[in-house]
Amino acid sequence: MRRFFAAMLLGILFFVAPSPLLAQKMQVFVGDAFFLPPVSVVAQPSYCPVLGTCDVPASTITDRKRLNGWEASVSRQFSPSLTLRVDASGDYGLATSGFPVNGRTRQYLLLAGPEFSGHSRIAPFVHVLAGATKQSVTASGNNFLVTFPDEKWGFAAAAGGGFDAKVTPRFSIRLVQADYVVTRLGGSIQNQPRISIGFLFRF
Repeated sequence: MRRFFAAMLLGILFFVAPSPLLAQKMQVFVGDAFFLPPVSVVAQPSYCPVLGTCDVPASTITDRKRLNGWEASVSRQFSPSLTLRVDASGDYGLATSGFPVNGRTRQYLLLAGPEFSGHSRIAPFVHVLAGATKQSVTASGNNFLVTFPDEKWGFAAAAGGGFDAKVTPRFSIRLVQADYVVTRLGGSIQNQPRISIGFLFRF
């Protein structure tokens, strides 16, 4: 998965490089993101550093956490309605709740795919994106030790859209962007929503 992540970064460099064969109109989006992924940790008594060596079984806790963070994307225009979008986001929040374990969760997404948009003053857009995700969980608690997972990499895809309010020909406000995000982490599939707002710049 790390190789896949590196390959996507190389693709971004090719994507943003000037090309006389492609339209040079670019769009840059920056904004706030709200992400609701399920987060799982395995906790056991700290005096049992190896799973299965204690008479007290390890406990698996899965919570759907509200993570807040950022989202940024670069889009290259191929036609008046079609762009190719490369999108990155990072979201942060608590690891667990309702259990004597405290911690933090960080999740990153790197996605790319086509986006179709309208041209009215309140312009709709839709996109389908695919790529990679990384989820990191760091947690500890009184008399408890979180043993797994510490960091997970996996496949990610998103489908969604939203509305941009045009202020000037080069600047719009993204009123809302809503995505249905599917990830595969730890051998299972997760489904979660992502909501974003922010600003769109055209060059």
